[in-house]
Amino acid sequence: MKPINSTNEKTPLRDNKVLREIKAIVLMTIMITIESLAVQLLYTPAGVVTGGVTGIGMLISYATNGAFPSWLFVVIGNTPLLILAFKYLHIRFTVYTLYLTVLFSVELAIFGALPMPVLFNVEEPAWRVVSVIFGAVTMGFSGGMIVRLGGSTGGMDIISLLLNRKYSISMGTISMSLNVVIAVTLGVVRAIGAHDFLAGVEGAALSIIALFVMSIAFNNVILGINRTKTLFIISDKWEEIAPEVLNRMHRGVTYIPCRGAYTNTEKTLVYILTKTIELAAIRRIVLEKDPKAIISIIDTREVIGKGFSAVN
Repeated sequence: MKPINSTNEKTPLRDNKVLREIKAIVLMTIMITIESLAVQLLYTPAGVVTGGVTGIGMLISYATNGAFPSWLFVVIGNTPLLILAFKYLHIRFTVYTLYLTVLFSVELAIFGALPMPVLFNVEEPAWRVVSVIFGAVTMGFSGGMIVRLGGSTGGMDIISLLLNRKYSISMGTISMSLNVVIAVTLGVVRAIGAHDFLAGVEGAALSIIALFVMSIAFNNVILGINRTKTLFIISDKWEEIAPEVLNRMHRGVTYIPCRGAYTNTEKTLVYILTKTIELAAIRRIVLEKDPKAIISIIDTREVIGKGFSAVN
């Protein structure tokens, strides 16, 4: 019998992993470039700030009339946070975050020095709002893609993750709280600098709107449009329903033995994980077999495995 070469067997798996990592790096590079362009083309002309360390850098840049550029603070502000990340967080996450932070800073410096096209006439209030919202959607989409690929732009992401691990506080709550403080500070700086209270209120309000829109876009990218649903089906015809779902929808089905509290009879609960676009078809299958069936449909944040999310 010919001996099995374990090294050769592992090579395809190793090659696939390398290809996945290369693909992730390329996509994250594109997304971080989009973020830096959004800052220079959409946020800066409108005079608003984004969140995190970048937002603080933009705030300082506005306060100093550009004497202290935002890209410089991104480097300075992220340095101690990256040291903490290397010490306490996963090495892959930290290496990608370091790469993206450096690239983001370099691109902010380059795009800030280049003559950039004017996309919207921000002197007009309506177009200024459009610029802010479009920038927020762009930042949320690109940021969400980076996180889905296993990376981060550093800053508040690292702080939020560390505080979440230590105190079990929601990362979203931490991040939004810190970002609102940045937005309000912008309003104070703008009001003092322009001696105009309303100008400060406008700057803070637009920044908070941008943060809110960005969080919606970010969360939708993270969760995906075609979201995962968990179905619990209670039916006396479970033996007819399950094979139909297996054969027609090619979705796995799990049987869970249970007992009805009211009838005190043994029953079988049908457990199915599916996608939003398949939900109507499965519901139709169930009701065709048993119009009296009870179907519980639950939103599921994420499922990792074959047929669902891939692990980077």
